[in-house]
Amino acid sequence: MKIPTPRQLPSGSWFIQMRLGGQSVPVTERTKADCVKTAQLLKAQYMAERERPKGRNTQRTVGELVDDYIKKYAPVLSPATIRGYETIRRNRFQSVMGLYPTKVTSWQKVINDELRAVSEKTVANAWGLVSAALRDAKISVPEVKLAAVPETDLPFLEPEEIPLFLEAVRGDPCELEILLELHGLRNSEARKVVKGNQIDLKHRVINVQGAIVRGSEGFVEKKTNKSKKSARQVQILIPRLEDLAREYARRGEAPPMHGPTMILDHVHQACERAGVTDVSNHDLRRTFASLGYSCGISERVLMEMGGWSDPGTVHRVYLKLAQRDKKGAVAALRAFYAPQDDATRIREALEVLEGLCERYGDLEALHPVLHEAEKILNANVAKR
Repeated sequence: MKIPTPRQLPSGSWFIQMRLGGQSVPVTERTKADCVKTAQLLKAQYMAERERPKGRNTQRTVGELVDDYIKKYAPVLSPATIRGYETIRRNRFQSVMGLYPTKVTSWQKVINDELRAVSEKTVANAWGLVSAALRDAKISVPEVKLAAVPETDLPFLEPEEIPLFLEAVRGDPCELEILLELHGLRNSEARKVVKGNQIDLKHRVINVQGAIVRGSEGFVEKKTNKSKKSARQVQILIPRLEDLAREYARRGEAPPMHGPTMILDHVHQACERAGVTDVSNHDLRRTFASLGYSCGISERVLMEMGGWSDPGTVHRVYLKLAQRDKKGAVAALRAFYAPQDDATRIREALEVLEGLCERYGDLEALHPVLHEAEKILNANVAKR
């Protein structure tokens, strides 16, 4: 959809001046990408209103309102977003999709009934689409109370688990895609890298440009990434990834591309073989963040390396790890200042072990935990 080129204002904001139907429409946003997106949405809305036949019966059912909303904004939505909207349209709030909005006596009851079948997050997403469709049609959106979406503790591999996982995945048909995701790539980005042969062996970088996402009618190749920051160059960090890419290049073969379901199954199988935390392929992206924390990389630098535009994801991982490390640190400091009778030593050891066990998280790490605890206690005695 063609719109004017945005320009940056002295304030740092981005600005587009459009004319729609003879009217001047200014658009100002904090980022260039947001400015373009807002302008596209406004133009799509104007085009849809202009193309609507005059004299048409404007009374539409809830389902028709949702259908019209999806069709109206399809030009500026990603195929994956459209697919998600269509899934909601087919499966959620089916008791009212055939009714006119004025005939829905209690939206709260509709939401409560839906909560008996699916999760709070699913209902919140579905209501988000329906309320947006109502609002877009200039229909008053009723006040409802949604159940709080519980905060899930999303898993990732601990740094000491990564070597075990790498060994378990070695030789797997999906190994190349899995290693790309351990470099912080999204599944859709890894598919595009494999299909587009975007591993630059000369400069030892992965060129993350574009994505392959699942749409309503299969996979769709996108020239753009999820956000402006997602287009990036990632240095090859895992030697095995470079070895695999060189082997394919030597044989003159294109690496095979696998579907997300197959990759997910193989990630679970590798976790089971390695005896590590069970993660999904998307959790490997969070594993990249956890490793960044352990290596002392700042949140801002890691966001650039992983192509995150929202600092919340990286911050949540860093905060969780920092809070966990704090427990072990507090125990070590208490041990330094505590009197050295036998009972106190036992308590110190238990506190130190508790903090370290929580960090390592599995029984296989028992020996390094005991070794580190012994060093801390011996150091305390020596200092006295």
